[in-house]
Amino acid sequence: VTHTIQLNFHLFLFLIADTETSVSCVINQDCILPCRFKNGVTVMEWESKTSSLIVSYDHRGFSYSESFRSRASLFEDQISRGNGDLLLRGVKVDDEGRYRCTAKINGIYYTNLVVLPIEVSTFRIHQDGNRITCSSEGIYPQPELTWSTEPPSNTTLQNRTTVHQTEEKLYDISSSLTVPDCSDRIYSCTIRTQLTFAGTKWWRATLAEPGQQMYRKSRDLIISIADLTLDHIRTTVACLLKNPHGRLSVK
Repeated sequence: VTHTIQLNFHLFLFLIADTETSVSCVINQDCILPCRFKNGVTVMEWESKTSSLIVSYDHRGFSYSESFRSRASLFEDQISRGNGDLLLRGVKVDDEGRYRCTAKINGIYYTNLVVLPIEVSTFRIHQDGNRITCSSEGIYPQPELTWSTEPPSNTTLQNRTTVHQTEEKLYDISSSLTVPDCSDRIYSCTIRTQLTFAGTKWWRATLAEPGQQMYRKSRDLIISIADLTLDHIRTTVACLLKNPHGRLSVK
């Protein structure tokens, strides 16, 4: 009986409670990996995706690994209040992955897993005459880009897409689409990338901005004022002249 009681007590002391969160970070920017616990933390450590130690804390103080010493830091004055967040400076492509934060409170070890996917840094769409261009920079891993319209088009959208890898192992992507004169469709581009630890991620840009729309109600032509060029204004006016019953208004 005595042996059984001691075994159960041992398991209670080392009970592990796992939670998992995800936080998106942008390349070359600072990012905070969350790790919050109750008060009374006596031992704490962060490990990277390769199980290598980033930083540890105990009664002797804080100890940072050489590889992360200049890039990672805890909010040291807040550890006792349960704030174990890790500040990661200048996020790199190689930082993507899973991280583990472990804290000991009253003899119990709690573990928090953090998934770190990489976000795109820029994403834009604009129109110049009959050509619509969609582009993004600083993507990882290699993305793919597709076009769509509303209402849907029955024909294949002819476009030219280029992908370039930078010295930082990131990808820049650009695609141009030629549209017919006086098109009554809304054009959107979608960029997708397959993240190792977070599945498929996608971003979509549409050539229309709520609150800043120029449109012709008779044909529901919607374009962004911010993206208008002189050629596009000329094209729009020409379309209106062909249809005198159309109306151009600005909201």
